Amino acid sequence: MSSDHRAFLDATLPYLDVVYQVARHAAGDGQDPEDLVQETYLRAYAGFGSYRGGNTRAWLAAICLNAARSQARRRRRRPWEVPARAPLDALPAVYADRSQAVPDVADAVIAGLDAQAITSCLAQLPEPQRLCIVLMDVAGYTARETAAVLGCPRGTVLARTHRGRRRLARLLTEAGVTHGQP
Repeated sequence: MSSDHRAFLDATLPYLDVVYQVARHAAGDGQDPEDLVQETYLRAYAGFGSYRGGNTRAWLAAICLNAARSQARRRRRRPWEVPARAPLDALPAVYADRSQAVPDVADAVIAGLDAQAITSCLAQLPEPQRLCIVLMDVAGYTARETAAVLGCPRGTVLARTHRGRRRLARLLTEAGVTHGQP
């Protein structure tokens, strides 16, 4: 394995989970997050020679968001396709560690319904607000890192996040999603 390849893997693989979280929320209809992550890493590898260091996590998130936008533009130019929902997406994850208690089936179904409602409500937000919430609340970026990824001032990120959270809370309440209260 070449030293460039090893350096790329060392720099980017620790952020694979974060890139997947961003891709999950940036992927539009008919677009798999796994495909978007793969496209992100292919583009990152191709551009790694010109990468000057800095915040690798933000660099990968920016590539992921740009890849999602590019794919969305390409989809708009193609004839309309009806995406098929994968049947495995609805199944709960299998526990690798069998020492953990397996949740009750009813709890798994309710959690799946809440996750579906949350995803649906999140999709209703304007893209700038949704991206700020995904990057800060899901992927764990700071406001400064989010601003670097989106190419806007930190104050703009904070305002979008605040407005997006308020609107998301209202949408979730309307959808009947509770905050853990019976």
